[in-house]
Amino acid sequence: MPVVWVAVAVGVVQLLVVPLRLPLGWDEAVYVSQVSPRVPAAYFSAPRARGISWLAAPAVLLSASVVVLRTWMVALATAGLLAAFWPWRRLVGEAVTAAAAAVFAGLWVVQFYAGEVMPNLYVAYGATAATGWFLRAVSAPTPAPAPAAAPAAVAAARPGPRGAWAGVAVSVAFTALMRPPDAVFLALALLAAVAAVPSWRRWRPAAAVVGGLAAGLVPWLAEAYTDFGGPVARLRDGSGVQGGMGWTNTLGMHLRALNGPLLCRPCHIPWDYPLLSLWWLATPVVAVASLALVLTRRTRRRHGDRTATSVGRGMPRVAVIALPLACAAAMSLQYLFLLDYAAPRFLIPAYALLAIPVAACAVALLRGARRRWRPVVAVVLGTAFALHLTSQYLVLQRRVGDQVRLRADTLQAAERLHRAGLSPPCTLVGPEIVSVAFHAGCSSEALTGNNTSTNVDELLQRARSEPVATAARVPGAPGFARGWTPCVLRMPDGADWYLYLAPSPRVTGSCG
Repeated sequence: MPVVWVAVAVGVVQLLVVPLRLPLGWDEAVYVSQVSPRVPAAYFSAPRARGISWLAAPAVLLSASVVVLRTWMVALATAGLLAAFWPWRRLVGEAVTAAAAAVFAGLWVVQFYAGEVMPNLYVAYGATAATGWFLRAVSAPTPAPAPAAAPAAVAAARPGPRGAWAGVAVSVAFTALMRPPDAVFLALALLAAVAAVPSWRRWRPAAAVVGGLAAGLVPWLAEAYTDFGGPVARLRDGSGVQGGMGWTNTLGMHLRALNGPLLCRPCHIPWDYPLLSLWWLATPVVAVASLALVLTRRTRRRHGDRTATSVGRGMPRVAVIALPLACAAAMSLQYLFLLDYAAPRFLIPAYALLAIPVAACAVALLRGARRRWRPVVAVVLGTAFALHLTSQYLVLQRRVGDQVRLRADTLQAAERLHRAGLSPPCTLVGPEIVSVAFHAGCSSEALTGNNTSTNVDELLQRARSEPVATAARVPGAPGFARGWTPCVLRMPDGADWYLYLAPSPRVTGSCG
């Protein structure tokens, strides 16, 4: 099956283009620390969910090696790509499914995050699978009740959509485990479709969506009550961590941040390489054109137009194009109009869903072309795809190079911490120290900001039993640490760390 080979090819390419030795980033350190037996758990803020930590847990528990962890995540990403697009094979055909998977997986942001311990790619997988299984379920014939005289075996053998509904529930639940807000927007889009389409107004569609969402939200709700004072308080805290959610327009931010950096907050960067961003502007246009094409075909057929067979030849029915469009729009809403910053990974779920109508449009153009023009259309589409992959590869290499340098500096800072005398168990306090503390084997704490996790009294109490230090990129000791020993960690790039070490007989080392 073509989609299987696409998934295998993506996995192989991933192992070749992104270094498996890439150290963990900030958010990865938070997620991995939750399940690692070797480092203290970092503060887990309100917007986060533990699903991605649980996915990474088998590799983290098995080994401390980042190569083992990255290899495991690449294997999961490869399997996830196949699982996400698998239900679409019967909806749009093998060719469209394989093309959609290839178009989606060719994006630099997908290739980069395939090996990362981050939830956004898996949200995309869950949403794409849920939408596909939903369409499969509503398309399946409803089994008619068997006659009273019919044997029970005959009645049981009649086809039904139970397996597809289970796929909907499991996929929505999986999405909620990864990122609850994304799952809520996905569920709202699917429930709106149930209400909008008369033939879908049955209890099974709503039950599958709501049941899956409820099951996936259980861990988040339980943690909300135990750690945040309830769901409302957790939502309020989560909004605060993200800078306060409210109506805004960040389309321009997402366009400027499309080719990096990985996080644009605040997002006041120039728009670099506009030509490499044309695909982003073209994708919704092509997706809508795909819907217009299938609507045109249906309209012509209703009016008995004989040319309808050549208009949109090979296009699936309206719902198969319209529903992924609607779900993509719904899941993009919070990131485009509610958050006042941008990151390329935020829109990965929308890209996965939009890949279906985009691929359907391309395949329909090829199949609908006259025989003598079909090779020309194939060459044009192939050339466009090759240019797109090349541009994505160039962006990927630049982003990987940046991260290799940044994360290598983090490892060097952790080594210098050990030389300065901080060895586990130890505590590091500061606004930007999560990654450094993780690689040094220390607890990471913050006294202020979005990740506030302790206070001065608790910190001073901890300093009596283990090495404690404050760390920042600028000199100047906090008030409580003015009597502590100053230490400067000299970094090769000049971005030095300024440490203040609490008095402790265990702190023995040298700065530098």
